Amino acid sequence: MRPVREIPNEFFDLENDLGKPLPLIESFVASFEGRRPLEGFRLLLVQHQLSNQAAMVDALIRLGADPKEVHWLDIPYTSNKQVRDYVVAENDLDPGNLRVCDDYRVLDPYPYYQHKRTVETTIALGHSSDKPLIVLDDGAYVLKALSALHPSRWPRSIGLVEQTTRGIIKIRQSAAMRAAGRVVPLVDVAQSAPKRSLEPPFVAMAVCASLERTIRPLATGRKLRSALVLGYGSIGEQVATYLAAQFHIDKAQVFVHDTDLTRLELAGRRGFSAWSPEDLSQRFDVVVGCSGRSSFRLGDRQYLNDGALLVSASSGAVELSRREFVELADASELDDIEIRRDDLDERDLHANIEVKLVDRSVTFANAGFPVNFDGGINTIPSQFIQQTPVMMAAAAIQACDAVKENQSGLLELDHKYCSWVDTHFRDLLGGDAHYLIPPPEEAW
Repeated sequence: MRPVREIPNEFFDLENDLGKPLPLIESFVASFEGRRPLEGFRLLLVQHQLSNQAAMVDALIRLGADPKEVHWLDIPYTSNKQVRDYVVAENDLDPGNLRVCDDYRVLDPYPYYQHKRTVETTIALGHSSDKPLIVLDDGAYVLKALSALHPSRWPRSIGLVEQTTRGIIKIRQSAAMRAAGRVVPLVDVAQSAPKRSLEPPFVAMAVCASLERTIRPLATGRKLRSALVLGYGSIGEQVATYLAAQFHIDKAQVFVHDTDLTRLELAGRRGFSAWSPEDLSQRFDVVVGCSGRSSFRLGDRQYLNDGALLVSASSGAVELSRREFVELADASELDDIEIRRDDLDERDLHANIEVKLVDRSVTFANAGFPVNFDGGINTIPSQFIQQTPVMMAAAAIQACDAVKENQSGLLELDHKYCSWVDTHFRDLLGGDAHYLIPPPEEAW
């Protein structure tokens, strides 16, 4: 049974597993029997820099990618020099191909900053070579860049792979991105069956372990009496239960909000309360965003208690509208809303940001970035996350084939890869495969 309240200790005490062989990756590479399906293609990774991405780079090179043609645009809040040094030393990557954020400050508008870097990188790669380019993306950054460029400035031949639900949401919300996505192949890992079934239980446990590391110190000396969980999917249901069980918040005071009414009904049957934004008297001590979209807006500050904690459990910085809070704080020196900058190191992308809101103060934990990306070299024990780099490697191969065959539009991850990953990952889990089984209702 997947744990609802109890989470394995290795999620709380993460080991440095950089360079640790991952059996699923080894088996996947071996299945090609020396064939090199990525040969002749350039790669651009818009990816986190964690231990499992380092293992993915090694696999991509053994599958034919030229190490001198592997480019990496980091995600600022997971940029990691130790990972970069490792992949350069172990795989003979050109250090000049690793584009490192060195001027981002924690209060800067993150989406604009990353968009600017992605546009610059896309243009540079388009000009530097006519070799086809495969992009392994983590938030549809490159597709957004393409939508902001005239097609004459695009790389001559390009295929995309999208890893995250957040990236798919961005595409759905932007007609310009959807239009750009119709003329290039885009392999969808985010909505594939193994991504939706083999990853969420472990991400949920990692998020809960991160809540322990983050919220417990910030809440020292006071009782958390109420919480709001935004999104009641596979992550939100674990978070809501964890807050009630481990932080001793009355279940009726753990409120849930979800646009899917069936999920709200499920949360209600499990003893949680539905949040009604119409009730202006409701206040929360902690808000955790698990929806993958902007779910708590600037005007919702009315619902926060003094000392409230705002915690993101999804990608990027959009979930809790951090940028809107910062912009309002900086809009006027005369009002009573401000960022407390006295002790804030703006170079620290994992700093807690305290915001004074007229008659109360609230804190964005981990700078408003996902709480499980806290600067460590990994977020999930490697044995539980190796399925994701394999899916990305498989999707990269599929994107190469799609470019060769002049395919375009959103493409499902090939079922043969889905089946292979599902079967082999479950076999490798062995006795731990029970984590993939939804708990019975009475467990909640």
